[in-house]
Amino acid sequence: MISADDATRDGWVASLKEPPVLCHLAESRLRQLLDDGELRQYEDGAELIHADTRTFAVFLLVDGACDVQRVDARVRLHAPALIGEIAALTGTSRTATVCAVGCASAVVIERESFLDAIRSSAAAGQELTELVADRICAPDSIQEVGRFKVEGIIGRGGSGRVFRARHPLLDIPIALKMLSHALALLPDGPSTFIREASLLVHLDHPGIVRVLDAFEAHGTFFIVMPWIEGGTLRDNIDGKSKFSREQILRVADEALDALVALHAAGMVHRDIKPSNLLLTSSGKLVLIDFGIACECNASSEHRLIGSPSYSSPEQILGRPVDGRSDVYSLACTLYELVFAEPPFGGDEIDSAIDGHLHGTVTFDRPALVDMGAPFLHWLKRCLSRTRINRPSAAAARAALRDVSPLVIPHER
Repeated sequence: MISADDATRDGWVASLKEPPVLCHLAESRLRQLLDDGELRQYEDGAELIHADTRTFAVFLLVDGACDVQRVDARVRLHAPALIGEIAALTGTSRTATVCAVGCASAVVIERESFLDAIRSSAAAGQELTELVADRICAPDSIQEVGRFKVEGIIGRGGSGRVFRARHPLLDIPIALKMLSHALALLPDGPSTFIREASLLVHLDHPGIVRVLDAFEAHGTFFIVMPWIEGGTLRDNIDGKSKFSREQILRVADEALDALVALHAAGMVHRDIKPSNLLLTSSGKLVLIDFGIACECNASSEHRLIGSPSYSSPEQILGRPVDGRSDVYSLACTLYELVFAEPPFGGDEIDSAIDGHLHGTVTFDRPALVDMGAPFLHWLKRCLSRTRINRPSAAAARAALRDVSPLVIPHER
């Protein structure tokens, strides 16, 4: 334990609270970081960090000053200041050499202690993902992930970020999904990701985006997928596109067809929503973004995984989920296509959660398109609060074709 009076330690804790990511940690966690650290003294000119090395300790400068020398600039930092946290968080090489100016003191915190603190806060993990994504795409960055050249961020969500990138040999665009650090840093995050990615890579269905490869980088995992020209349902909704009755029926039919295949493989998507349903340039629907997919009957251990406006009650409660959870989420999406907003809450997270758990879906609000009573009765069943009253994807698809014979089966 580092010896310091209370006022001094309070100042050190306050300095730890300032950087992004760490600002989400409880004060007790920040104090534990200090307790786990080692106080070191540095003479004038001594190196704390050397560029291009893969050493991952974090330095809290508590006395004196240091110079941070990058390729194109030198910055002087004065105590208190946190140094080297990004390399420690992401596991990437140092990008600058840091030297003491005069005599300086720093608390050295080892990477594992630092990561343990980040694991305690989902918000910290989410902000870390945002920070890493922005650093990857920054103009002065290498703009590469693994062997792929990154061209920009095309999607942001609770499960991570999606980049447009380019294959180095084939010179074709691909999509890279970066899993949120909030998920990747969970104790069983790596093993869960590898197990689920290995199942997804074998799925071959025209309504499910292919998983081509997966790799680890920047303290998390990336999924490689083909680039698909088109726009999501969310793009269409936000662009004020109005779907016809036939288009809504086709979205429902093709989404359920993809879910039947996914569930037959023992997987649950867990994040069905308008931004994860893509309409190709030819008008076909493709299910995308498997960043938080899981095996059937897996639970989220009391962590809300997914998007509150479209999450099933059992998913919100952290209970085991099966394919009927995806059916519920799809029904929330279809409800939005018909009535212009999800069944509960809109953008208010607490209101959405309360609605899914305790509310009653109303079907008497003004509709954008007349879907007919049989379809609305079918949709109501898919939105049943208890999953035992909900149909499976296969049963829902069969029932949809019974009540809406205008759905035209697409060829395989």
